[in-house]
Amino acid sequence: MKLRDAITSGVNHIIQNRLRAGLSILGILIGIASVLCMIAIGDGANQLIADDLQRMGGPNQFQFTIRYRINRYGRWLWTKERYNLGDALAIEEQCPKVLFVLPKNERWNLLFISSHGREARSILEGVTEQYADGMQWKVHSGRFISENDIATATQVCVLGAQVAIDLFGEDPPLGQEIKIRYYWRNAVRCRVIGVMAPRGRTLRTGWSLDDVVCIPLTTYQQRISGDDYIERLTVFTEGGANMARVIETARNIIRKRHRNTDDFIYHWTAVATVKRMEHIEKVIKIALGSIAGFSLFVSGISIMNICLVSVGEKTREIGLRKSVGAKRIHIFWQFLTESVCLCLCGGLLGIGFGYFAAYGMALLAVKIVPIVPKWPVVVSISWMLGSVFFSLVMGVGFGLYPAMRAARLSPIDALRADT
Repeated sequence: MKLRDAITSGVNHIIQNRLRAGLSILGILIGIASVLCMIAIGDGANQLIADDLQRMGGPNQFQFTIRYRINRYGRWLWTKERYNLGDALAIEEQCPKVLFVLPKNERWNLLFISSHGREARSILEGVTEQYADGMQWKVHSGRFISENDIATATQVCVLGAQVAIDLFGEDPPLGQEIKIRYYWRNAVRCRVIGVMAPRGRTLRTGWSLDDVVCIPLTTYQQRISGDDYIERLTVFTEGGANMARVIETARNIIRKRHRNTDDFIYHWTAVATVKRMEHIEKVIKIALGSIAGFSLFVSGISIMNICLVSVGEKTREIGLRKSVGAKRIHIFWQFLTESVCLCLCGGLLGIGFGYFAAYGMALLAVKIVPIVPKWPVVVSISWMLGSVFFSLVMGVGFGLYPAMRAARLSPIDALRADT
């Protein structure tokens, strides 16, 4: 008996008992498919977060915002210090590893009125000329705010894609005039000089990034808020910079400029968000891997049981094969092949089912959480190869004992068996 004949015999036995083999494969299929499905959805969520950070300027940034109140000795006290434009310039000049600083003031839900009488409620942002480049926001038509606009506090504005549609529809907004109404104050007139490219929604707040109107920071301070302070400083660093060290250096610079006071400083880092999501992803993968490992272990036991049943059914056949010259290794490979094929088929089918299930869950996720137009499905080649390898290991591990038991049978005792 040749080795390939023994392997062929094991495969033929699976084909002859298709229902039993299919039920054995089903457990492995479900375990592998569920893991790959969750991994594909989880990696897709990580890609969404990475894309969201990229739309907001990339991960190499941190923000200084104002802490308006502090708790001291059990009492809430209002802070007095605020950022100013000099702080941004000082950080750029004195802090190593810093590329540039974007100061920004903003107000939410302001009323904008076009020259045609159409209205929209959107976010108003007072920014500098570097804002578009820093946030990697491309101009669709016209131009962005210039340095001269900042220096002279020009009453001009740049519209996000959604605001442009809300206020002007299909009409070209360039050169048109809009009114900005800030609560009870007189409306401020601004001329539209540019329209920005669409960016979509942000996952952090769910707010549309295209529902924004940008005006020069100095215009915002003089015409809208009436205050000369800055609410937010976004600091962009070089790639690979020690973020904690850069933040501490920047805090020291601000502290020296504000009478050694830093209780008003609050910072947020994009890197912390990325690390937090990576930690959550690892926890989810460990949990899913444990659950899937347990289910696959149970499936492996059932496959071992099926192989033992197969050995019992073929006892006389084993005796007959050995009596005509079959060696132990041939009998061993015959039954090990059956186990390996069952596990390998379950793994391959599980990869396919997991792939399609991930796309189905992605479509469902978009329906449930309509923040993004499309949920990406990231199918990891390493996880697919790992699934195939794990299936082979299971096939060998759980088929080893039945195969060895069949190979050790005595020809005389096997021929005397009733089966």
